[in-house]
Amino acid sequence: MTAKTSKAPKTQITKRKFLMGAGVAAVGAATSGGAIAQDKTNWDVIVVGGGNAGLPTAIFAAQRGAKVLVIEAAGQVGGTLFLSSGQMSAAGTKLQKSKGIEDKPQYHYDDIMRISKHTADPVIVKLATENAAPVFDWLMDNGFTPRPEHPLTGTTHEPYSRARYAWGAEGGRSILKVLNAQLAPQVAAGRVKVLTQTEVTELVQKKDGTVTGVVAKDKDGKVVRYNSHYVALTCGGYTFNPAMFQQIEGAKTYTQATYPFSMGAGITLGVKAGGYVRGGEYHTPIFGAVLASDELPSPMRAMARHFPPERAPWEIFVNVRGQRFLREDIPSHDAYEQALRVQPEERCWVVFDDEIYKNAPVLVRGGFAGPWTPEDTAEAFKSGTEMFYKADTIADLAKKAGLDAKNLSDTVADYNRGQASGKDALGREHMPRPIVKAPFYAVQLQSWNLTSYGGLAVDGELRVVRMDGKPVPNLYAAGELIGTGATMGQSLCGGMAVTPALAFGRLLGNQILKFG
Repeated sequence: MTAKTSKAPKTQITKRKFLMGAGVAAVGAATSGGAIAQDKTNWDVIVVGGGNAGLPTAIFAAQRGAKVLVIEAAGQVGGTLFLSSGQMSAAGTKLQKSKGIEDKPQYHYDDIMRISKHTADPVIVKLATENAAPVFDWLMDNGFTPRPEHPLTGTTHEPYSRARYAWGAEGGRSILKVLNAQLAPQVAAGRVKVLTQTEVTELVQKKDGTVTGVVAKDKDGKVVRYNSHYVALTCGGYTFNPAMFQQIEGAKTYTQATYPFSMGAGITLGVKAGGYVRGGEYHTPIFGAVLASDELPSPMRAMARHFPPERAPWEIFVNVRGQRFLREDIPSHDAYEQALRVQPEERCWVVFDDEIYKNAPVLVRGGFAGPWTPEDTAEAFKSGTEMFYKADTIADLAKKAGLDAKNLSDTVADYNRGQASGKDALGREHMPRPIVKAPFYAVQLQSWNLTSYGGLAVDGELRVVRMDGKPVPNLYAAGELIGTGATMGQSLCGGMAVTPALAFGRLLGNQILKFG
């Protein structure tokens, strides 16, 4: 395989800039000054993080005869697969062929570049799309069962040109079952050792920067140095670390709906070793969270059904200035996400009147945030629950919601004129009712995030690279740690978080890392 250099990012976070910021806090207490025990095993590869990318790395490396140590900070392996919906996308799979769907990696690559508006890293996307089908087929050959109606072109993200989007009945856990079943015999045979509740605190390097192992601390505080020929950092992103999230992506993390161990430890380790962070500028929020509180980051209370093909809009969306900022019936997830991305605090309000409330399809629902019913919505408005506002006039509604009263009144009046004439200022066509009948309602919606867009820069062989493009010897990275900005650019592409992680883990263990 020829090592290719990815395109230079617009925003780069170097070692000095990063370590002067909040990110350094992600790695635990320093181990210097204390007693460090020495593990006597010479490992072929140490895998830091046992999730989407780490488990395939360990499994395939062990199947080739390598001696593998997996170090996991949590109490069990699996990582974000415990919470993930496990959405995957792959072209040219056995599943597609069985259903007469003609597809190939080039079509998949073209779709990602189109959806991302050519902001995704072409080297990483090419690597991901060319290796997606083999790992998807491997999962199916070993017991993974997709939902019967899959593959699809898309549901919660921009659609693909061909049906290649699939996941299992139990989401990420459907994938984890296969990975655990494949890992078990390697552990039993002594080819893989798994340490849980253990945190890697340092990468061991020679003077020339070559990585030769790690230093790790277990739950009892014991510190051990482990030697290896390779280290693969596969320990996820930083979505549960608000300070690092803001440092890298320039945006707040308003919710913490992600994996509690996604603290960015791998980012800190990689940067200290000489790597750098890229891709944070591609931060793309998800639309429609109803937060439980304005104490940030907040749990999610519910979600708004905002996607027009699923539920045509009756209401209007306004920003903090009380002004509409998108055509509400535009049939594009990306249009919603990009419009929200540039709003102050990535926040908006959905505004409607009593006639719309009584006649429109259900707006606020449960889902990722947990159960939520129309009765819950009614009680929230009645009790004045945070994020749910009700008033007898538009001006009073604006005051309660913290919006500009004149702007909101003008916005509603303008919308009503467009609704009456059939000529909306933003081009909206679906306008079943005006907003005129008191009481009036508003629900505050907030962005939310599931993945880290920034990540360690890697080349076409998944080697962690320095700013000059030269690799840090013997150090590799895969999974969310390399950033979804690399695999999706400034967009949300279905299956392009989980699948590249699995594919790159397989690629590392099965091909890139050389043993023997």
